[in-house]
Amino acid sequence: MRTKITIIILLLVLVISIFILNRNNKDFVVTKKNNDITYIIVNTPESRTLGLSGRESLPEDTAMLFVFDKPGIYKFWMKDMNFPIDIIWLDENKKIIHIEENIAPETYPASFGPEKDSLYVLEANAGFASKKGLQVGKVLDLQN
Repeated sequence: MRTKITIIILLLVLVISIFILNRNNKDFVVTKKNNDITYIIVNTPESRTLGLSGRESLPEDTAMLFVFDKPGIYKFWMKDMNFPIDIIWLDENKKIIHIEENIAPETYPASFGPEKDSLYVLEANAGFASKKGLQVGKVLDLQN
């Protein structure tokens, strides 16, 4: 009986520790919905490096929003990707500055991106930019 109680206490401590660590972890993934776009925010070097790599799919009308620490030239490639995507680069005012559509996994190791500074990048299923009417110059109302 004493062993069972000890195991239960240890499990509770473990669960509580994981909860506390996740709450304070900057890598904790936040999903937001704005208008008709659901987006997953990634804002740490580790989560940005992983991105959509290894995923089998992304739900329709969902995008991954990469939030960088400062404006810069950010190139993307299709390493370990399993489906084609659209990539949309935005400046510090969330104005679209560049769009690459229907980038296939087979394009790896080629990299894509503008020669202008961006602060945000959206990755979404191929066809997303067209479906949402996204074009260079449009400002998106995304909260990060």
